Amino acid sequence: MTQDFPAGLDHLWSTFGKIDYVRKKYRALGATAVRVQHFKATAKAIDIELERDMPLDPARLPMWSRVLIGPKLTLRHRTAWWRDGPNHASATLDISPKGLPLRAQGLAMIAEINSHLTRMQVKWRVVSTAPVVGEMVEQLWAEQVRTALDADHTFTLQFLGADKSLHPKA
Repeated sequence: MTQDFPAGLDHLWSTFGKIDYVRKKYRALGATAVRVQHFKATAKAIDIELERDMPLDPARLPMWSRVLIGPKLTLRHRTAWWRDGPNHASATLDISPKGLPLRAQGLAMIAEINSHLTRMQVKWRVVSTAPVVGEMVEQLWAEQVRTALDADHTFTLQFLGADKSLHPKA
């Protein structure tokens, strides 16, 4: 998965390193609760652990999965970002639904193309230890993660678009 951001890496780093951005993002993406357990941001590293509650519409889920999930899903997130240099960063991302045998793990490489463009490439691995239906669960979870990451990217683009420091007056 590749995502482009209309900002230099320093600005993107500053945005990702604000707890207000994190809370606003997950609320905008539909979370009914966001519990930040750990948040630390420095010039060299960003470390975030949180849980968020997401309401689910059973009509949008396959019949077989409704029994497993219920009306709400609590997602656990663990994200670690680190600067590899002035124009590069890396990250590990781990998302798992609480109480379900699922996990999405990502490794991200972030590169500043120029002062107005940063590209993030993420390789994801989805794993389920559910017996019998494991592969179906993995496919459903991968689809949900992909949809959520697209919404996350859209939110961040809008957030950056509203940032006046990226659009100085001439």
